[in-house]
Order: sequence, then C-alpha cells, then structure tokens
Amino acid sequence: MGYIMASALSSGLISGIWTGIANYLSIFLPNLFSSWVGFVGITSYFVAGGKKEGFIRSLTSNLTGVLIGCIIIAISSLSESVVFGAAVTGVFTWLICYLAHIDLTKFSTCTFMGGFSAFATGGNWRLLLICLVCGNIVGYLCTLFGDFLYSKFKKKNSTEEEW
Repeated sequence: MGYIMASALSSGLISGIWTGIANYLSIFLPNLFSSWVGFVGITSYFVAGGKKEGFIRSLTSNLTGVLIGCIIIAISSLSESVVFGAAVTGVFTWLICYLAHIDLTKFSTCTFMGGFSAFATGGNWRLLLICLVCGNIVGYLCTLFGDFLYSKFKKKNSTEEEW
C-alpha cells in the first residue's frame, strides 16, 4: 500500500465515523453539532498543510473567520441598508486578506471558511467553535491513522507517491 492510498483510506474511514457521530449528536444537541461544519474544519486542516502546524494555523484561521463573520452580522444588523451591509463586508474582507500576512492566519481560505460558516449558521458561534475544533481534530486523526496504515502495510522498496 502506498502513502496516498493509506491517506485516502484513513480520511474516508475517519470522516465517515465523524459523520455518524456528529449526526447522532445533532439529534440530541441540534444547536451544537453539525457534520458539515466539522467538514469545514477537516478541509481547513488539509488546506493549511496538515500535521501540527496545519492544525494550529487552520484552527486559528477558522476561529478568526468565525469572529469576523459574527462581527459582520452584528454590525450589519444596525442598518437595513444593502449598501451599508456591503461596505461592512468589504472592510472585513480587506481585513481577512490583510491577515494573510500574519503567520498564524496566513491561510485566508481557512479564515473565509470560518466566516462563511458564521453566515450559514446565522452566527451560531457555539456550534462553530465545537464543530470546527472537532473537525480539525478529525483531520489530524486522519493524518495519524494514514501514517499508521502506511507504516504497517507499505510495499518494500516503494516510493511515497505510489498508490
């Protein structure tokens, strides 16, 4: 088994487990669990490069995006003007792009993912906090399990890119 296959199998299995757990918990805690928000965290983890550094950067960027998204929602609610809402969104979009110059928030894609998740949930920051953290942890578990599978089942004399 090559590294790519081990990573793919691991990601599929762990993500399936996450979906089952999150969907089960969302029945009892509908305002605190959402499997799709967890997938935002998982995706962000991989976008940020995975491993420990990607975990930290992804989580920091996601939660910064949630904060910015909730601020946009709060400020935009002060006026019903479409122009006002657009201006507020424009200013904070600039901020997200500017934050890409800071090491911990340099993955603006992850910051935007946190922000649009805030919009999608109507600013339910509790759900976002729980599920994005869980999603990042699930992403990290995908990496750990993929590395484990590769170490146990790799072909002798194979290259890492091999399927």
